[in-house]
Amino acid sequence: MMAGLLLMAMIFAASTALSQEKAVMSSQSMVEEARQASTLGGALAVAGLEPVRILYIHGIGATGSGGSMELQQSICRYAGKMMHQECVGGPTRIGRRDYADAGIFARDVRPGSGGLDPNVAAVRYMGAPIWKTWEQWHASAPFVDHYRISFRSGKSILVDEINWWPLVIPIKCQFIMPDETRLAGKWKGKTDDYLNICSRQEAGVTGVQVRSFNWLQAAGYTLEELNQRPNRAVLINRWAKVGVMDWRFSDAFLGVGPLRRFISDGIADLLAKCIPDSANRTTHFIAVTHSLGSYLLTSTLAMRQWDDLGVPANTMQDRFDRLLQHLDAGFFFANQIPLLALAHLDRADPQFFAFDQWSRERNAYLKARPGETVGRVVAWSDPDDVLTWRLGADFQRWETPPASGIRVENRLVKNGVRWFWLVENPESAHDNYARNPKVLRALMESPPL
Repeated sequence: MMAGLLLMAMIFAASTALSQEKAVMSSQSMVEEARQASTLGGALAVAGLEPVRILYIHGIGATGSGGSMELQQSICRYAGKMMHQECVGGPTRIGRRDYADAGIFARDVRPGSGGLDPNVAAVRYMGAPIWKTWEQWHASAPFVDHYRISFRSGKSILVDEINWWPLVIPIKCQFIMPDETRLAGKWKGKTDDYLNICSRQEAGVTGVQVRSFNWLQAAGYTLEELNQRPNRAVLINRWAKVGVMDWRFSDAFLGVGPLRRFISDGIADLLAKCIPDSANRTTHFIAVTHSLGSYLLTSTLAMRQWDDLGVPANTMQDRFDRLLQHLDAGFFFANQIPLLALAHLDRADPQFFAFDQWSRERNAYLKARPGETVGRVVAWSDPDDVLTWRLGADFQRWETPPASGIRVENRLVKNGVRWFWLVENPESAHDNYARNPKVLRALMESPPL
């Protein structure tokens, strides 16, 4: 009798232990699954009360900071209406503005340098130096602004808005825009009075440390003098020349030319400031870029030389590996990688756009099975947007072989009204991705990966 009771007790204990072990294994499995997300909404669902981070990089034609604000406001509107997640007070700026300050962005203290790194002092436009003084270069440093979106549920989103436009403004404002006033003329819109921007660079921004500079004065002009010159081109043609070619498309040329290294160094320095010193299974990053931003982000993530930044290589590498491990997805608005890849016809390096590194880090971190999806890229295009390109089969075969686990999707959207099926406002087609309901729905949904 005693032996029977003992046997029954042992069976019960073994059964209980097995059940507990299965529960633990199930819990661990859930934790493993919780580390993956393929959208911002999915990341919010699995991150608990840990903030989900958005890395936002603007595209061509920026006229100042705040490029992510429309996206942030759209997220709040969508979350409140469709997800019953009300924002508390709307997007809020937090912390200080961080400027790139490493390597070439640090003041050179060597005698006779004038504070400029030799690589900076050597840059010329048709023989003329672009940055002549430390004050000019100091005002050209890229920066990152930080925002928080808080929901009543306790969940939150941290938005790191990386601004690289200060590096290209001096070139356009000193050499392109003044001469254009003698050809096509000037362009003044609600937010794009370019000559005024050149003369006061964010002088009206408050609440953060602003480095304003008068680039027209640096080039020997006054705003009044240039504004007095007559417009010669008709309205639409003048907008196309001044607003599109001079102010916007010139950024693409600068982004793939000799200035690309400066821009990538600045973005790398700022990304390092956005990556926490430690990360856990509830740490999630989502990248959102516009136009040229996708090219700049992916080419920066592929960097493997940190000498220009004056930061220990292992420190930067550790931070970038940590970012790639926790980067769930990238949403590219008006992607321009296929066009800008034309500047690299002499390169067969498959790591140029960082998908190999991303795949390697994600697969190792998630302990993924062969062929399992570990990362997702969604490239959004309005067919009427003349400044967007598809990540087609050539790109996908080159950068995302089947075993990589990086899934690339191309999606079409309409951002504006087509008038008589003849024309859609080019600015609406290019600029309205962040407010498009279809884009927001895909960004905020919580599908299985």
